[in-house]
Amino acid sequence: MMRYRDAGVDLVRSDTVKRALGEAVRSTWGSGVRSLPGGFAGVTEWPGGGPALLAATMDGVGTKLHVAQAAGRVGDAAADLVYHCANDLLVHGARPLAFLDYIAQARLDPPLVQAVIEGLSRACREVGASLLGGETAEMPDTYLPGVVDVAGCMLGIVEGPRLLDGSAVDVGDRLLGLGALGLHTNGFSLARSVWARSGLGLEDALPGGAGVTVGDALLAPHRWYGPSLAKAIGRSEVHALAHVTGGGIAGNLVRVLREGRRARIHASGWTWPPVFRWLVDRGGVPEDDARATWNLGIGLVVVCAPGTCDALARDLQDAGETVVRLGEVVAGERGAEWVEGT
Repeated sequence: MMRYRDAGVDLVRSDTVKRALGEAVRSTWGSGVRSLPGGFAGVTEWPGGGPALLAATMDGVGTKLHVAQAAGRVGDAAADLVYHCANDLLVHGARPLAFLDYIAQARLDPPLVQAVIEGLSRACREVGASLLGGETAEMPDTYLPGVVDVAGCMLGIVEGPRLLDGSAVDVGDRLLGLGALGLHTNGFSLARSVWARSGLGLEDALPGGAGVTVGDALLAPHRWYGPSLAKAIGRSEVHALAHVTGGGIAGNLVRVLREGRRARIHASGWTWPPVFRWLVDRGGVPEDDARATWNLGIGLVVVCAPGTCDALARDLQDAGETVVRLGEVVAGERGAEWVEGT
């Protein structure tokens, strides 16, 4: 049996660290900062006011880069970082504006850095963000030889009335899940541990994957959901959005719920993509760890009123999305829970 902490990642410790930072962070906020408990991005007014708000988020590619380097696809993994950050802005109704990167190695490898920048640039063009600049660093005492670290900050803009902050979520709302192509950029420490024990190479066929290779399954791109959701957000049909990143579906859904609201996720509502079933079966990963680590095929959750749910689901399907009836919001202690059955 293999759990996330066995791969070196302790989610409990991580959550404890984050909670301890709150007071120091909030002490820096001026009156223009919008409080978004659990937010995927920070949001503040522009100096001088006005209807537009500035949104900002930051993340890193993480250990997906190890798989990408082994496959010679670091540009694709770098692009995933841009899509990840763009989705973090999207869930608050913001559109991407600009991106800044950070690339570090023990000794900079020019072709590798070039591949990273080309991947970032490609994705920035796709989401509509300018790559304004960034930082490269050589730190031989910090990084292992040959390893590359890529992180970045994305800025966005949202009109005040279009800000999604979870306040519209109410009892009876429905949850629609939008399909992911794979792991996106989360849970790779555990996935890599399972892969290492499997004995399979990146070019080997993924068991149960209908001809897909292990490499393609692990490096499936992080999807960008902006084009599919732009109209719905503009028409105020969406009460909230949750980007399924670290913490899984439940761990990210709770971030958009206010007190007295509880999300119920129907465990049998969809079929996991083959890569997740292989990871769980091959690694003996307990169900609760899988649910708290990976997206399990759901990259974004849309919270909407029951009266608009069917039409919105059809619109999203017409836009090319795989849509899952994921569950509903009920009255209860703030949180998210898995329920068996439909």
